[in-house]
Amino acid sequence: MSVMNKKAKIILWILLLTTIDQLIKIVIHAYYMDARFEIIPSLFEFVPVFNSNYSYVNDLLNKNLNIDIGFIPHIVLYVVLQVVVANIYISFKIKLDNTFSWLLDTAIVFQVSALLCALIGNVIWAEGVLDYIYLKPLYVFDLKDVYSWVFVFLFLAYTIKKKDQLKTVNLDPKDVIEYIKKTKLFSKYK
Repeated sequence: MSVMNKKAKIILWILLLTTIDQLIKIVIHAYYMDARFEIIPSLFEFVPVFNSNYSYVNDLLNKNLNIDIGFIPHIVLYVVLQVVVANIYISFKIKLDNTFSWLLDTAIVFQVSALLCALIGNVIWAEGVLDYIYLKPLYVFDLKDVYSWVFVFLFLAYTIKKKDQLKTVNLDPKDVIEYIKKTKLFSKYK
């Protein structure tokens, strides 16, 4: 598979997952905001709520320590985390052989999808982030949070498979910049 086809597929999957998350939220917001029902008794419940604290971490900080990180720091944090993850992803792609690279590619699809969903949720939804699955008795989450956990699982699986090779990987941002230039990572897709 050519690099362009692979990049195009990754982007299409990211767009598809992001669209699914947002369509679910649009339908819930339009028709099911007052609905409540158990999905798996004593474990999962459908409970749509708006989280005006922008994230689970900020919600916990606010409830337990009366600390509110705020909107702008959340956006900055999302961007910084994405830069770090992109640096790691590209460094691994450059410096490791391609066995199990599908794990890494799939992980990045879920991570970027989660990031886009989080950004959309924080910017578009005026009332806060729409969460709708209650994990009793811990917290309410949404599909974006599932994407984040899938990313973590796949990324850990990849690092476990590559643990011996990872000892030699140097995460040098200069290598990442060269890779981006060489592969025309941000070029138009045909």
